[in-house]
Amino acid sequence: MNYNIIVESEALEDLQNIYSYITEQDSKNKARKFIFELQKKMNSLSQMPHRCRKSYYIEDEDTRDLIYKKYTIVFKIIEQNVHILTLFKQRTF
Repeated sequence: MNYNIIVESEALEDLQNIYSYITEQDSKNKARKFIFELQKKMNSLSQMPHRCRKSYYIEDEDTRDLIYKKYTIVFKIIEQNVHILTLFKQRTF
């Protein structure tokens, strides 16, 4: 079963902020590459999104976390859709 991927406005803003941060800290080329990798991971959720852990941040059976290179992608599964809610870098303790 294939799920549709819907990137919510907050997640789009998060992607832009991540891009800007990497551009400032490193280069536009690395920022583009990393954003492409994040988008690829988000698109992978069209197949078996329930494989990801239940969210640590939102207590709901259908809200899940996908971890990629210290970033968390929080998404919610609603019928045949995967809604990407937000993305953020995990804090190191």
